[in-house]
Amino acid sequence: MERQLRHPQGPAHIIRLTRRGPDAFVRQAVRATAAAVIAYLVAQQVSSSPQPLLAPLTALIVVQVTLYATLTSGVQRVASVIVGVLIAVGFAHLVGLTWWSLAILIFASLALGRVLRLGPAVQEVAISGMLVVGVANPAATAQGRALETLIGAGVGVLLNLLVPPSVYVQTAGEAVDKIADQLSELLRSMAREIQQGASAENANSWLSEARRIDREFVRVDVALAKAEDSLRMNPRGRQLLHTRLILRSRMDTLDHCAVSVRSLCRTLVELSGGPHRRALLSDEQLTVLLEGLLSCLADSFDTFGAIVTTEITPDTKPHRDDLDHALAQARMHRDAAAQLLRSRVWRDPQGWELAGALLAAVDRLMADLQVGTRPSGENRTVTPHFQLGWIPRLVARRGATTVRAIRKWMAPAAQSRRRATLPSPPGPS
Repeated sequence: MERQLRHPQGPAHIIRLTRRGPDAFVRQAVRATAAAVIAYLVAQQVSSSPQPLLAPLTALIVVQVTLYATLTSGVQRVASVIVGVLIAVGFAHLVGLTWWSLAILIFASLALGRVLRLGPAVQEVAISGMLVVGVANPAATAQGRALETLIGAGVGVLLNLLVPPSVYVQTAGEAVDKIADQLSELLRSMAREIQQGASAENANSWLSEARRIDREFVRVDVALAKAEDSLRMNPRGRQLLHTRLILRSRMDTLDHCAVSVRSLCRTLVELSGGPHRRALLSDEQLTVLLEGLLSCLADSFDTFGAIVTTEITPDTKPHRDDLDHALAQARMHRDAAAQLLRSRVWRDPQGWELAGALLAAVDRLMADLQVGTRPSGENRTVTPHFQLGWIPRLVARRGATTVRAIRKWMAPAAQSRRRATLPSPPGPS
């Protein structure tokens, strides 16, 4: 089955927002450069320093690829500088600069930055403190440093608010789609090699590839996290907020499918281990059915990837009927293979166990694909936080749980009291 709807058509401005494009680096570089230059010009008019380079430096650091990261970085940067200069001014007035006061200053700055959860800007607390405590006029230097930092952070945040950065939904969708492609290619390779006569080496290579695909989910999770951050507080992402739930749900589905594919490959490795078991994979009728089954599953993953591509684009309708058709074809091959396996291995308990594991892995795979493309949280009604109707239900659930726990805890004591009240059996006369 050829992949359909790889590049869905939708509103042009939405398509431009969701696609990464080759000029993403250029846009980010222009935004950071503009923020730094504007911050420098503003600082020249406000600050008393002849060369207020801290303002453009702060703007350059604050401007991130996502609006949420820019706001977070700006707040952390300003807080770290203010905390650092306050500590430095206090040390300069109390003890001055010595080796032991410098050690206390650095340790206190780092500890306070950790307590305030300043994240990557923790080091900036100590750096600001050291730069201020060693000058002749700490108070004036602290004031100038704090002012330039505020200017740089303010310009960086304001620029990203006025010109919001792009969202990275398309990048995350491509990462999820690539996993579906890799699973499809693996299943097609398995179908082709089984039809040609699979060996133990082929089965081991399938298992190795399945494990490699499983490790790819770390990269996909990073791409999804970046896409989710790019949508937070971004006015450009208002029409794409539903894609967060869609992409996360589809990645979870593929994660479950990858586990089933790995289990399927491991079962085929065991089936190819001994002469008697290898005879199953050499059976002409069974190889034809397995080839058809694996090919239909590969078609299902192709269609699944196309569905993901269309779901993240507004005003496009995913073709779930294609997936239903591919899974129906796979189910027909699965049932025929089950009948044939039952007639081949009914006298071999261990062989039937492996055949059952093979069919169970296929069943899990088809079930995950069937359930994984249902419309997810985009149509779900979410109760706002200011509505308090959930409180009685929560109290009732917690109360029922507490009552059950108390009854379970008191059950032994109640049984003891019950035994004590029963009359003792009559002894021998």
